[in-house]
Amino acid sequence: MADGIYVALSGALAQAINLETTAGNLANAGTDGFQRTLPRFREELSLAGAGEPASHYAAVDGTSLDTTQGTLRRTDRALDVAMPSGTYLSVQSSNGERYTRAGSLSVGLDGTLRTVGGASVLGENGSPIVVPGDPSAARIDANGQVYAGTQAVGQLKLVSFQNPSALAHDQGALLIGTPAAGQVTASSGPIEVGQLEGSNANVVSAMTDLVTATRTFEAFQRVIDTFRDEDRRVVTTVPDASQ
Repeated sequence: MADGIYVALSGALAQAINLETTAGNLANAGTDGFQRTLPRFREELSLAGAGEPASHYAAVDGTSLDTTQGTLRRTDRALDVAMPSGTYLSVQSSNGERYTRAGSLSVGLDGTLRTVGGASVLGENGSPIVVPGDPSAARIDANGQVYAGTQAVGQLKLVSFQNPSALAHDQGALLIGTPAAGQVTASSGPIEVGQLEGSNANVVSAMTDLVTATRTFEAFQRVIDTFRDEDRRVVTTVPDASQ
């Protein structure tokens, strides 16, 4: 079997991962605070014999987070917040502590401050922030202090990472800390109250990337089919030397 088919296969596998990440970006283009994922590609050379050219293989060297800030839009809502670039809000999901830039918050029936997805918003003490009394009286100031009327009830736990591009997606706009992202450190405002950050995944560019990745994958598939046809032709036409 020709080595070229393995080169084409490596390219097809790389584009399959590219398609998966691009589709995820497209699906979350309307998700507030979502940061798109970018695949990292690298080239590998196979060992070659004397006088033979080395084969070039494509490989995916993981993915990275695009931490570019999304477009801000004004809502004038007292519980809508937008974090500074590189800063994340700590929340408690059913899977443990997670991080997000999606700042549309509300007070649940139990008084817990929550994200749109239902995760509990954590305070600096590591516990969920609870707002007593009338939920409509809840507000957040530019320093991340949460109030129930005039009573301070908690401080948003804002954090940053040495290498935020190494954070990984959990679901939607929720992110997981990874060893490569570095140690979690406390961060501070000022935050933008009454504004929300949109997704940094653009529908038009995501659709363009999706079409490009699809066509590239199909091109590698045609190359693979060509090599398979050539191998089949050799097997069926070359005489058996043992006869």
